[in-house]
Amino acid sequence: MGDKKKSRSSGSAFNFNKRTLQEDRELANLLDVSAALSAEHESAKILELILEKATENTNSDGGSIYLVERIKQDSIGGARASFVPMLRFSHAINRRIKIPIKSKLLPINKESIAGYVATTGRSVRVRDAYTLPKDCEFKFNSEVDKISHYRTKSVLAVPIRTSKGRILGVVQLVNKRRSWRRREDVPPEPNIIVSPDEHDIVAFSDHDDKLMAAFASHAAVALENAKLTEDISNLFESFVKASVMAIEARDPTTSGHSDRVAELTVKFAEVIDGVTTGPLRDIKFTSDQLREIRYASLLHDFGKIGVRENVLLKAKKLFPHELETIFLRLQTITSMNEAKVWRYCSEQLVEQIKTKLTHDPEAELGKAIWSVDTFKRQIEKIRKGILLANESQILDKDFDIDRLMADIDKMSRELGQKILDENDVIRLGVRRGTLSPEERRQIESHVTHTFEFLSRIAWTEQLAAVPEIAHAHHEKLDGSGYPRRLRADQIPVQSRLMTISDIYDALTAFDRPYKKAVDIVRALDILHEEAREGKLDKELLKVFVEARVFEVSLPGTDKKKKAG
Repeated sequence: MGDKKKSRSSGSAFNFNKRTLQEDRELANLLDVSAALSAEHESAKILELILEKATENTNSDGGSIYLVERIKQDSIGGARASFVPMLRFSHAINRRIKIPIKSKLLPINKESIAGYVATTGRSVRVRDAYTLPKDCEFKFNSEVDKISHYRTKSVLAVPIRTSKGRILGVVQLVNKRRSWRRREDVPPEPNIIVSPDEHDIVAFSDHDDKLMAAFASHAAVALENAKLTEDISNLFESFVKASVMAIEARDPTTSGHSDRVAELTVKFAEVIDGVTTGPLRDIKFTSDQLREIRYASLLHDFGKIGVRENVLLKAKKLFPHELETIFLRLQTITSMNEAKVWRYCSEQLVEQIKTKLTHDPEAELGKAIWSVDTFKRQIEKIRKGILLANESQILDKDFDIDRLMADIDKMSRELGQKILDENDVIRLGVRRGTLSPEERRQIESHVTHTFEFLSRIAWTEQLAAVPEIAHAHHEKLDGSGYPRRLRADQIPVQSRLMTISDIYDALTAFDRPYKKAVDIVRALDILHEEAREGKLDKELLKVFVEARVFEVSLPGTDKKKKAG
C-alpha cells in the first residue's frame, strides 16, 4: 500500500515538474516576443518570431498569419475609388514541408477559417479539417495541401485584436503533435491518405487557445507599433514633399533641384559607405542616417521662402530700370558730345568766313564727322561692355570687369561726368553671380532661415541631425563659406557630401534666368578647382568623380555618353 502511494506521489511530482517546465518555456517565449517588440522595429521580423514561438509552444507543425489590408477597388464613371478590407496571406512556416508563399488575398467572410475568425472575432478549433460538420459555416481550403502533398488535420485560428477590439488579422496553426508518443489504433477517415505519423496529430486544447491569444495580442502590439511608425514616417515624408513644393512654387526655375541634390547626396553617401581603403574607409552610414541625409538635402533650401522675390529671381546684376537709366545716360552723353562737336565746327566755319581765310570747308566737316563717329564707337564699346558685365559670371576669369571699369572711369574723367553712379559700380563689379554684397547677404541668410525652421520641428531621435546637416551645406573647408565661416573639422561629413552635390547640380541644371547651364566636364573642372583652393574635400570629390556619382541625376543615356 505504501509503495503505491509513493508511486502516485512520484508520478504527481513528475507531472507537476513537467507542467512547470512547459509553463516556464511558454513564459520565456512570451518574454522573448515582448523583448523583440521593444528592440525590433520591423513588424515582419516580429510576426515571424511570434509564429515560430507559437508553433514551438503548441508543438504544432506550422502556421500562418493573415493580415487585414484595404484593397483599392476600381471606380466606375469617375467616382471616388473605394477600399474593401481583405485578408492577405502574409507569413507562413512549417517544420515538415516547404510552404509556397504567395501573396494571396481572401475575402473577409465566413466561408474560410481565417475569414470566419476575422469576421466574428472568435477563435476556431478544428479536430480534422477534412471532416467538418455539414452545418459548419466555413470550409477548409485544401489547395496548399495538394500542392505540397501535406495533410492538414487539426487547426487553431485566433484573431489578432487590438486593445480597442479592432481585428488586424488572424494567426492560424496546423497539426498539433503529441508531447510524447502514444499511438492509438484509430482507423483513418475514408478516402483520406494517412501518413505514417498522422496518428501523432491531436486536437488543439483550451490551453493552446489561451496561449495563442497571448501571442496574438503581442502580434497586435507589433502591428500597431509598425502602423504608428509608418504613420510618423508618412507624416515626415508628406511634410517634406509639401515643403519642397512650397520652395519650388516660390522659384519655379529651380524645379527639381532639391530632389536631384537629395538623390545625388544619398547615392554619394552609399558609395562612401562602401569604401574599404584609404582615408574614407571608416566613414559608415546606417539606414537611418541615409534617411537623415535625404531629408536634410530635400530641405536644404527651404529658407529661401523668406528671401525677397526680386532678389531670389534676380537674373542680371542690374535691375532692368537701372540698366535703362545707364543707357539713357550714355545716350545723353553721346547727344551732348555731338552737339558740342557740331557747335565747334560751326564756329570754326563762321570764323573762317569772317576772316575770308576759308581753305577747305569740307575738311572741317569731315573732322567733325570723324570726331562724332569716334565718340559713338567709344560709347558703343562701353555699352556692350556693360551688357556683358551685367551677365552672371561663374568664375572671375570669365570676363575682365576691372578693365571695363578702368575704361569707364577714364572716359568719365575726360567728360567731367560720371557714366556710372556708385550703386552701378558696386553691382557691375560683382565677380560671380548677379547679386550685390547686400543682396548676397540676403540670399545667404536662407541657410540660417532653413536651420531656424528645421530646428522647430520635433524630429525623431534617428533624424535629429537634419537641421545641423542642412545648416552647414554652404560652408567651405577653408572657412570662406557661410553663414558661420566653419572650418574643415567643424563641418559634418554629411554636409560636405551635400555641398559637392549642390554645387554640381547648380552648375549643370538647365538654364536659369541668372545663369546658363554648363556641361558636365566644365562643372567637374570647377569642382576640382574649388578642391585645389582648399574649399571642397579632395578625397570625397575623388570618389564623386571616379564612382561617377554625378550620373545619378542624369535623365538619359545621352548625357552619360557625353560625360564619358
